[in-house]
Amino acid sequence: MRGGAAGRVPAGGAVFRVRRIGDIALLVVQWGLVACGLYLMLNSVHLFALGALSDGDLPLPGTDYYVIPVYQRLVQSLTSGLIALGLGAGLFYLRRIYLARS
Repeated sequence: MRGGAAGRVPAGGAVFRVRRIGDIALLVVQWGLVACGLYLMLNSVHLFALGALSDGDLPLPGTDYYVIPVYQRLVQSLTSGLIALGLGAGLFYLRRIYLARS
């Protein structure tokens, strides 16, 4: 038998299983980042177009209530979406380089 005595998991099989689970987990993380990035970008543009991000009633002078401006919220969410997409694309690229070596 390869890898050891009867009844034990072969050493090669254990490494293969961990590697496959790691590959599957990496794919889930990659697609999760891509989906999250697309969701953030599309949702922010959609809410901006609908006016749901409008400032509404401005606070009275002298109150300690601060509302982030609409364009700043739009830019923040678009930037977060682009970062998530970039991380997902970077992981795809690194995984492709890693698989090319193997």
